[in-house]
Amino acid sequence: MEIRPRTREDSGGYLCMPLVKNVPEGEYGWKQVECPECGRPCWKTQDQAAIIAICKLEGALCTECALKKS
Repeated sequence: MEIRPRTREDSGGYLCMPLVKNVPEGEYGWKQVECPECGRPCWKTQDQAAIIAICKLEGALCTECALKKS
């Protein structure tokens, strides 16, 4: 496994959404949603869609599901 900074040419992967169990009180502007993979409650951030588009990610999952998929 190689760990390196993401480049502009990289694509794929998932954005990690914080789980409500780990961050019970979300930040201002966060919306509580269900993880599309496991259904557990997690936090969607205001700029999530832009980050997914700019970084060419496959989508957003809760942190645990994103780590399992990696």
